[in-house]
Order: sequence, then C-alpha cells, then structure tokens
Amino acid sequence: MSPPFQARFNRLAAARSPLCVGIDPSAEALRQWGLGDDPAGLRRFCETLIDAAAPLVAAVKPQLAFFERFGPAGLAVLRAAVDRAHAHGALVILDAKRGDIASTAAAYAEAFLGPASAFAGDAMTASAYLGFASLAPIVAAARREGAGVFVVVRSSNPEGAGLQRAAMADGRSVARSLADDITAENAGDDGPLGAVVGATLGPEAGDIAARLPNALLLVPGIGAQGATIADVRRDFGPHYRRVIPAISRGIAGAGPDPAALRERVARYAAEIRG
Repeated sequence: MSPPFQARFNRLAAARSPLCVGIDPSAEALRQWGLGDDPAGLRRFCETLIDAAAPLVAAVKPQLAFFERFGPAGLAVLRAAVDRAHAHGALVILDAKRGDIASTAAAYAEAFLGPASAFAGDAMTASAYLGFASLAPIVAAARREGAGVFVVVRSSNPEGAGLQRAAMADGRSVARSLADDITAENAGDDGPLGAVVGATLGPEAGDIAARLPNALLLVPGIGAQGATIADVRRDFGPHYRRVIPAISRGIAGAGPDPAALRERVARYAAEIRG
C-alpha cells in the first residue's frame, strides 16, 4: 500500500508547491489554444499543460466532465494524462464529484482510486448529498489504497449556498455538519478525507476550516472566479498551511506557449509561498 495521500502531498508541497493545477479542457479552452474540439485537441492540451506544470507542483486535477464528453476516446486521453502527470512526479486528484450508495459507491472507488484502478487516481472528489455514510465504501478503499477523498463541504459557486448553508435539526448548517463528519472519520490522524472549500466565501471559509483541523482543504475559485491568493491567506488564517490552492483557467489562460505556462505556474507558486 502507498503511504497516506496526505503524507505524500505534504512532502511534495514542501519540496515543490502546494499548488494544484486544474486540467479543464473545455470547448472554450481548446478554442483559445487554437485546438480542435476533438480528442486530438484534448490530448494536445493535456500534454502541453501537464509537461509545463506538473514538474513544478504537488498535484494536478483533471475535471472528468471535459474528458467524458468525448466518450471512450476522451477517457483514454484521461488515463494517458494521469500517467503523464505521474511521470513528472505529481499527484493526481480526479475531479469526479461522485456519490452514491453501497456497491455503486464501491465501483466508483474501483474506477478512480489507487494505482491498480482503471484511472489510477491518487485522490478523487466526492459528493455526500446521499448522506455522509454513503461514502463509506469510497473511504474504505481510500484507506486501503493510501488514497485521498475530498468531500464537497462548501463550494464557491453561488448556486450551492442555499443548500450548503441550510440549517439542520441540531442547528448546524449542512456544511458544518459535513465538516464535523470528516473530522470524526479522520479521527485525529492523517486520515484519507479532505474537504472542498471555496475561495470566495470570505470569513465563512475560516469558520469551516476550523472544524476540519486534521484535513487538507482543496480550495477552488482562485483566479477566474474572482478570489486571490491574498484572499485565501486572509480568510483561512491559521488554517492556510493546509490549503491546496486549485487554479485552472488562471494558469491555462497563459497557454499554449509552454514557457508562458511555466512562468504563470512559478508566479502563483511564489505568491502561495508568500
């Protein structure tokens, strides 16, 4: 079994940067790079971005929807992208946001987590909105494989606020309840569970992070969605050391020139170090 994801990530973050580069080959991103909206363009986008960015950072994060839209050909590119990132020494967080029950949840874990899985992910994102306990098969697989699971707790998109901030019977918001569930599951160790907490939440981000004292925090929303590294440092406060800043369009927008991509990654990495 591999060492726990959190330990592997922390070592790479110290040696490189905790920056996580999002791989989001949308139709618009491919067009901006002058590439065809087809599997060949998808492959070229991934190879260029991964070769420029992966040697400099701890992790990359492919958004699966942009691969799945091309069917089997897109999934073949996804697997090749994972292997390419690993060859550069980076971890891969598969942004799948899956969530289901029983054998279906177990099948998602078989697909995404660990070197023997179909897509060889080091970690995946998950949704707990069929109940936190529904993630048990995914959590069990993550422990077995030394993989990570980032549960969506409080996202940066405004559409999520109503549900995630809704009050439960005990008075806690749904987001706070999920944060507490993650903390209990990790039980004080370098557990497999992290949390997705958006960068655009203001002081609420620090409140959520305080309920997650032993979890890595995957933080999207920097760059194109409006948040800055300075915002994240301020809002997460003493919990900033556990933040994984996830930046997609803010880096890909420097492409397709590899040198410009490397410069953009290096600039963000320096800003994160502060």
